[in-house]
Amino acid sequence: MGQSTYNLRILNFIKRQLGVGRIYIDKKRSIAQFRIRDRKTLESVIIPIFDKYPLLTSKHYNYIKFKQANAILSNDNLTSTVKNNLIKDILISKCPDDYISPA
Repeated sequence: MGQSTYNLRILNFIKRQLGVGRIYIDKKRSIAQFRIRDRKTLESVIIPIFDKYPLLTSKHYNYIKFKQANAILSNDNLTSTVKNNLIKDILISKCPDDYISPA
């Protein structure tokens, strides 16, 4: 999640509330980013939030794609080649024009 450094307080608030993640600041571009890079943390902290409070727009479709990709990457029974092919299939799928969030 990125914000102008002017809004750095909101990223610090989110980090404090979640208890995970790091904030990176790019002073040249005046941008700050809150990042969680650990997949297990994403699965245990972030995904449950978006499952409980679904997105209301077509962004929900992108969230579902993200969740599927995360599940593929976390599956130790798949080879790297299979994972890459499955991820590629997810990446090329497009949101239907008439997509409506289930929320």
